Amino acid sequence: MVQPIDSAKSTLEQHDGGSLVVVGTGIQWAGQTTLAARRAIEAADRVLFAVADAGTAGWLRSLRADAVSLRYGASDGPPRREIYRRMVDDILVELRRDVRVCAVFYGHPGVFSTPAHEAVRRARCEGFSARMLAGVSFLDCLFADLGLDPGHEGCLAYEATDFLLRRRPFDVHTPLVLSQIALIGNPHVFEARATGRIRRGLAVLGEVLCARYPSSHEAIVYDASTHPIAPPRIVRQRLCDLADAPVNDVSTLYVPPAEAAPIDRAMWERVAGDGGGRSAGVVA
Repeated sequence: MVQPIDSAKSTLEQHDGGSLVVVGTGIQWAGQTTLAARRAIEAADRVLFAVADAGTAGWLRSLRADAVSLRYGASDGPPRREIYRRMVDDILVELRRDVRVCAVFYGHPGVFSTPAHEAVRRARCEGFSARMLAGVSFLDCLFADLGLDPGHEGCLAYEATDFLLRRRPFDVHTPLVLSQIALIGNPHVFEARATGRIRRGLAVLGEVLCARYPSSHEAIVYDASTHPIAPPRIVRQRLCDLADAPVNDVSTLYVPPAEAAPIDRAMWERVAGDGGGRSAGVVA
């Protein structure tokens, strides 16, 4: 688990030259890349990136022809934690040259991006200036594409494997978002040939959800669009058939509430008093 970063602490003296800025491209590169992120890319002495597709890499190199891809490793190679360690090491090697480094990641650099957080943490521990700029994540796209407003009914969001292994709390009255559903129990990156493992993970997830929701309850398998002219992929799937859901490495499961949450009348009386709180939008 990523721990909160105390930017005021470092184990070494502050470096005057080297600095790190971690940015994201958004889900739709260029169109969702913030102006602040683009300026950081253009102003850096060294640009390193880890992005999801060749189109994004090509766009980055159109801004910075000298941009270098971080080391990934083969899909059947070392575990993700080893790949992430290599990425962080590559970033720190450049940073120790006392230059301005910009590390670019897919989507929001702080959402499902362990190496981005770790690079900032280690840079600060070594006395370098380091910061992360906000970006557009898959969750932002999901809110827009599915018309979900977390201000109305709230929202629970978990990584799918963590949701299962740690038995995270949830209820049928609150929208539930489970990410990386094709990677349940998989220590490596997505492998298209690992069909049996993917189906087994989805089957287990379906069983857990059906214990609380009606088996016929309909969820949505969602893939955010990576291109402005392409629509998102939205597939409705009954929870009882979740093992057969069409998924890929970026698929997210959205489970809408089965019913509205009941209102605690006693609490309503406490907060509303003589009725002056009725304008707050709570419907009895």
